[in-house]
Amino acid sequence: MRTVSSLILALAFLAPLAATADGADPIQVGATFNKMYAPRGFDSNDNVQFVGEGRFRNTCYRPAPGSLKIDDASKTITVGAVAYEYSGFCLQVILPFQRTIDVGILKAGAWQVVEDDAARTKLGEIQIAPALANTPDDFLYAPIQQAFFQQKGKNSSVILTGQFSSNCLSLESVKVDVQEDVIVVQPIARMEPFLKCVVTPVNFEKKVSLGKVKPGRYLLHVRSMNGNAINSLVNVD
Repeated sequence: MRTVSSLILALAFLAPLAATADGADPIQVGATFNKMYAPRGFDSNDNVQFVGEGRFRNTCYRPAPGSLKIDDASKTITVGAVAYEYSGFCLQVILPFQRTIDVGILKAGAWQVVEDDAARTKLGEIQIAPALANTPDDFLYAPIQQAFFQQKGKNSSVILTGQFSSNCLSLESVKVDVQEDVIVVQPIARMEPFLKCVVTPVNFEKKVSLGKVKPGRYLLHVRSMNGNAINSLVNVD
């Protein structure tokens, strides 16, 4: 009896949410970023990134490539979130989504980030410092492949894993900068100049303590070799 009742309740929940399941392709619709996370520390020769976070109202939506417009004269970045809307059964649950926005190289100064909507809603600001050297990065970053956030009690940490392509490379140090809503991790590599280098995979793993981080939601932004970065949203209790 309980099984039948449960089935009836489930069908009653799903039936109002059903669209025409005719096998049609998904359509692109506008979406909205509720918040943006912008790491501090970019300069005018970096590939600038930020992360937009939003919420879909049901499970029939998936993130799609968004739009990006850069106005050098006004130092304005206009970003538009886009979603794929599917037909079929949709659960009426809030579905968070995030998108990493690769902006590219920007001139030094304060840049405004606005939503591509009628109100031109301001999402935030990105500060770009003048580059002090012609090198692509301030440091030789290690090639990070994965970054895992951990919390035990009040102490937080990040586990970094990756793979060097030579036995002459090693992980020298890791810099951590806990900002207002972003945790920036910079894993710095070292090249041993006096060794006979052999091209061979060298796996590494490093656990880095963040100490006590103020509770809240953060972007974990881990720099990596060749201008790449690993971005994930984490909750600190």
